[in-house]
Amino acid sequence: MEMAIFIFWLLFRLITATTDVSLCTCGFRDPRNGAVWTDAIITYANETDRLPADALVSEDFQHAYEKNWNSRYRVGASSKNIGHNESTAPGWTGNAWTLNIDVPKRDHAVVGASIRSLRRDIRYGRFESALGPPKPGVGGSVLAMRLDYNETQTLNLNVMNADDPKDAWTSFMMHGDWRGTRSKGVNFTDFGNSTYNFSSSPWGLVPYRIEWSDKQANFFIGDALARSVSTHDASERWPTTPSTLYLRHSSIGDAYTSEGPPPNGSYAHVGMLRAFFNSSSMSVAEHGAFDTRCRDISRVQCLVTDTLLRGSSPFSNTATIPFKEKSIDYKKRWPAIFVASICISISTVLLAHAFVKRAPWTSKKPAAGTAPSTESSFPLTPSFIFSEGHGLTNAPQTPGYGTPGAVTPGTSTPRVYFSGPVSGYARASSTSLPIGPDSTSTLPIPNRISIGRTDNLDNMVRSSLEIKPARDKNQASAFTELISEKKLSQVTVDEMELSSSAVSKVSRVVPKQVDISKGTITGAKRPISVPKACVDYLAGLVALASVLVTVIHFCLTFLPATEIPYTHTHYESEMWALKIVTPYLLTFSWIGPFFTSSTRFLVATYIKTGNLKGVAEKTVGRTPRLIIPCAALAALEYFCMQVGAIAWLEYLPSVTWSTWPYTSNYVTFGHFIGEVIELMYIIPNAVPQITFNYCIGVLWTIPVQLQNSWTSLLAVIVIREIKAPWKRMSYYAFCILNHWYAMSWGSFFWVGLLIADLDITYKWKTWLYARSWAYYPFIMFVALLALGSPSIDLVSQWTAINFNTLEFGIHPHQRSGHLIRESVDYGYPPYYIPRLTALTFSIGLHLLVELSPLVQKFFSNRILMWLFPHILTLYLIHGLIFWSLGSVVCVKLAAHGVPYWANMLVTAVCTYTIIFGCLPFLTPIIDTLGKSITMNIWRDASEKPAKRRKTLYPFSADMFMDGEKNDTKPVVKSDDVEKDGVSVTTRAL
Repeated sequence: MEMAIFIFWLLFRLITATTDVSLCTCGFRDPRNGAVWTDAIITYANETDRLPADALVSEDFQHAYEKNWNSRYRVGASSKNIGHNESTAPGWTGNAWTLNIDVPKRDHAVVGASIRSLRRDIRYGRFESALGPPKPGVGGSVLAMRLDYNETQTLNLNVMNADDPKDAWTSFMMHGDWRGTRSKGVNFTDFGNSTYNFSSSPWGLVPYRIEWSDKQANFFIGDALARSVSTHDASERWPTTPSTLYLRHSSIGDAYTSEGPPPNGSYAHVGMLRAFFNSSSMSVAEHGAFDTRCRDISRVQCLVTDTLLRGSSPFSNTATIPFKEKSIDYKKRWPAIFVASICISISTVLLAHAFVKRAPWTSKKPAAGTAPSTESSFPLTPSFIFSEGHGLTNAPQTPGYGTPGAVTPGTSTPRVYFSGPVSGYARASSTSLPIGPDSTSTLPIPNRISIGRTDNLDNMVRSSLEIKPARDKNQASAFTELISEKKLSQVTVDEMELSSSAVSKVSRVVPKQVDISKGTITGAKRPISVPKACVDYLAGLVALASVLVTVIHFCLTFLPATEIPYTHTHYESEMWALKIVTPYLLTFSWIGPFFTSSTRFLVATYIKTGNLKGVAEKTVGRTPRLIIPCAALAALEYFCMQVGAIAWLEYLPSVTWSTWPYTSNYVTFGHFIGEVIELMYIIPNAVPQITFNYCIGVLWTIPVQLQNSWTSLLAVIVIREIKAPWKRMSYYAFCILNHWYAMSWGSFFWVGLLIADLDITYKWKTWLYARSWAYYPFIMFVALLALGSPSIDLVSQWTAINFNTLEFGIHPHQRSGHLIRESVDYGYPPYYIPRLTALTFSIGLHLLVELSPLVQKFFSNRILMWLFPHILTLYLIHGLIFWSLGSVVCVKLAAHGVPYWANMLVTAVCTYTIIFGCLPFLTPIIDTLGKSITMNIWRDASEKPAKRRKTLYPFSADMFMDGEKNDTKPVVKSDDVEKDGVSVTTRAL
């Protein structure tokens, strides 16, 4: 009997005998494709309750941040979360390893389980595993088999149960793939179709496989190919570096992939692991020995399909050391570094020299009792982003011609500025005009003047003007005759007397005494009021609104709970800020004053004069004025992306818990051009694609501004032809209501047009100021409108009633024609849809600023006046600073365990210091790209070009064609030009 038992036991052992992979000295051959792998790791969970200590190890860690655009949680792992029990899932018999996930922590740390290979020298191979996803309905998580090197070269297979079981899927990804691309994975509901023909349940333990070579990567479900990627298809660098094999159960709360995390924790199963691969630690001599030894056909290689293989191949300690790429050899780069250093040094010295020469502190102070001097040119004031391109001024102007910007009378140096399309004007040079016979003070004048670009002024154009003292204060003004058809605006010294001795020369100006305090000029033939240079309070309003918009974007990037309801908060104070502060100061209603103020000054010229030239000028110059700077700054950000300056932005969501900031490089340069064209012409309710690549939630306002500018310019032509006041006001009401009902931003522009019309045509402020019985009730009404509109949003923060949602529901649904509340799109309106509260807030605030002296005094403070010329730069540059410097500072401080309140304080100080510090340097560049180019476009479009001359002028062509004559006599040409009845004869010698 005992002998029978022994024979039975011996036969059983012979039947179930396994082969140790260490005996396969000639590697492992894949019979399907003939590939040979030198090493292997094979283990089954139903045969052992412990991880093989010579091959696999459990991990303990907690990440400080994650590299994922949508990761609101951070991955951790603990050895305690790796268990071993019997699995009842389909597709497996016996025990399996369990990888558990704990309940998410308050600081968004999710502790799961991770198993990795001891060997870190894995380079190419075949990797199989039986993976069982977490149960359906417990919360989304990821069970992954990964081959990673430093997050830059990865191959991964991710099994995800998702929050909703019908969304469960398995993805097959490489580095560079967007993790949410469903086409690069298989939904659980498709496992059983004819393509994959998987007979068991996808919720059980499913055999997955990755085959990785130097030319191709294949992903399998069972034996069915699920995805194949070649080196030509890879979007990023092909993975070739030695990697580490991971089996990990984790969750980062990615709404586009796994969702989750599981609120009560969960677990997943791993049944077995079979890995066949090559070792990167083998030397050239070892490879030669292997080839020599295994060339003998008598030596039989093991097959990767042999299910009796167990164990792991022997390896040295070198195989356990993580691979490090070789550092850059700078010896070969020293010549280039040397040349680049010289070029940078020369450029720095030249820029510093120009800055010191042009610095304001180098200007001389004026003598006592005389008008101050200035050597500055015609200042090109940066207009705010939605203005007509030359600042908020009362008088009609041409972009780029001497706009002084925001100036409070009595607080700045008086200057003479010339506005209007004077032909041939350039920036004034340091050539200056003496004020009086005994004065050393000067005023700037243009250094070149041309009238219609006629030939009689060539000599004057080629040289600087020669200025001589005036001998008779009653002399006629020759300079005034030259620009008699042009309008002078923003003149601080109102009356000038110029010499009339010659048309080609301009004598010095002899001004009358100016009394700045009284705003009049004494000693003239009649007292003349000095016009105010700029509507300071409206400039201040726009400047404050621009700053608040940057604060909104800062909060969306770093403190999302202050802007987005139902978002997890770092501190309870963020929730209080959302309920109290946000409706008033951090609301998107602040973009309304941009639009109303834009139209307020866009149409002012035509309302005053009825001259279509002003409309034509803005039609020609408005688009390049905005698009050229936007395209340039977008190109700068794309450059920063490519050099890695914005690389840390992808780590930011796991620290801030905000998924709002996002950047993506353009595919080709053609895509970039297409996105810029979209920015110019796409309808406002369709967000341009550059919004998602360059600056989320920012550039979408550019097409809104441009397209409604055409509406405003056409509307003002119609409005001026409606003479009866009651008809005009009825037309305004009709258009504003229709734009509001159609959910168009045009209602804001019509309001700006109405305010401009009331001010210019009907002088309504004068009428109101003279009637206190009407003024005070009306000012209380607009104040209530300005404060009450955001208060409506405040109510929605404390109650379940949301006025914006209710108001959105009464508008027509574009696809069906029914009300939106009757469609599937009913809900809180998107950010690019105008809201009634934003419209009423803009109306109330704009009218309050227009009518209240107290409010005007607040908005005319020096800080806002200094900021106003820079708001286009602020608008374009703040996102780049937040996402480059801000992301680095925030992530690094979080990694060092700095409390989040201190982190935000340091990040805000650093980013805003850089933003405001770079404004004086970037604004001139923005002006050059926008205003100066726009000025040239308008000049070329409106002025007759100069007469074409031959290249040899003024010499005869015979001098070169007939060498024997040696005729060097210049051509004598006489031109008679008559201007304003004065005949001027010039001879070119």
